[in-house]
Amino acid sequence: MAIIKEMVGRKIIDGFRGTLDFYYYMGVAVCRKWPRSQGKSQTPASVAQQPMFTYASQSWMTVSPFVREAYFAICRDCGLHAKDWFMRGYITGIYKYPLE
Repeated sequence: MAIIKEMVGRKIIDGFRGTLDFYYYMGVAVCRKWPRSQGKSQTPASVAQQPMFTYASQSWMTVSPFVREAYFAICRDCGLHAKDWFMRGYITGIYKYPLE
């Protein structure tokens, strides 16, 4: 990552597309080499979990506005987005009711 004095124009950014990535990091204009896939194949365990992530991600759109607003209220003072809280709750199973 290299710090640049000021953000370059759109034409320059488009010209380096696929080679260099320009963005702001903590309010500072920076440039880095374009991210690439490592080319590693996925493990069978991660492939088996993909349907769960897909279902949870698609379920976010079906959540009622009232519940969605509650997630937004939770995330106001933290670094996670409301959808992140929803996904975390779905995948880790925090929505289990007590058996008593």
